[in-house]
Amino acid sequence: MKVKNRAYKAIKLMINAFMTLILFSGIIGAHTYIADKNITDKIKSAGKNDKNPSNWELKGKLSSNFSFTNNKNFVGQTDGSIYQFNIITEEEFNWRKEQHEILNSLQVKYGLSKTPQLEDIFKSQDQFKYLGTYLFRLKQIPWIGPFARLNFSTSLFPGYYVSPNDEDLVLNYADGPSMNIGTLEANKRYKLVDAFEPMTIRGNLGFFANPYNQKELKLNLKFGTGFQKIIARDGFILADESDTSEIEFKQLEDSTEAGLEFEIDIAGAINENMNWSFIANLFFPLNDSDSNYDINGIDKMNTEIEGKFSSKISKIISLDYFIIVKRLPIIVDDWQIQNGAVVNVSYNLF
Repeated sequence: MKVKNRAYKAIKLMINAFMTLILFSGIIGAHTYIADKNITDKIKSAGKNDKNPSNWELKGKLSSNFSFTNNKNFVGQTDGSIYQFNIITEEEFNWRKEQHEILNSLQVKYGLSKTPQLEDIFKSQDQFKYLGTYLFRLKQIPWIGPFARLNFSTSLFPGYYVSPNDEDLVLNYADGPSMNIGTLEANKRYKLVDAFEPMTIRGNLGFFANPYNQKELKLNLKFGTGFQKIIARDGFILADESDTSEIEFKQLEDSTEAGLEFEIDIAGAINENMNWSFIANLFFPLNDSDSNYDINGIDKMNTEIEGKFSSKISKIISLDYFIIVKRLPIIVDDWQIQNGAVVNVSYNLF
């Protein structure tokens, strides 16, 4: 009964927060939306392109950076400070016509790192992420409407564990037994996951609201139902116990969850050279899968938070600070934290 009450309170809190934000935004920004025609014109003009009558908007950017990063309990990365070189490519393929919008984004990140403790260069970042969203804007209130979204993310290359010291490795299998596979020599690699493992597929249906859409401040809210499918293919992740001398690894499991999702996305510009962004996504599963049956109440919540501050130094160079905070109980039942400062060099492809 206590677990059900906690789950009910969590769902009620998410719904109340969403409705409060919408009402709060509408009240404070009432002066912005008195003239419905002005807002309609802004939305239409956002999708117009005189050189492209098909209403397609294409963007592409290639970036590289050298960064200093501090990690704590972040999946696939070593705790402590590391130096790394990253290559990032970001593309957007968007279509707008009247009340309809189809937004597609593709992001690929790959990074290599070198630390004094290890002899070889190793992979520190590997992400492939696609996000497709359909929006339908209501005629009378164009900043509100239903949406549908599909999100796919994975890694492109295999993942390895490597250590500067000789270590005994223990594999904890999902079905119960553990196996000591012996000693891994210093600077030798042990494969944990194959390429494209794990895969995460998430779909959502619900309602959106973006009451502010100015250069100084953009606010986007989404609330609805969704599902999350994780395809693991029997790989392992680091799940070490501090009170043992061995290094433990936990086997990943396939899982399917369905539940409620809430997202807030805020961005703004301080001036022509400084901008910031913040996004928080909360997913609360309502079903009990084989992978989360022993996690109760609010502890089931999947949380992903990202923040970024960017200062442009020149046309192609910027200094960025970022922070990522995650908690995905099915994969790692702990907070994953990553933050750092990077000097970014970027080039617009189209």
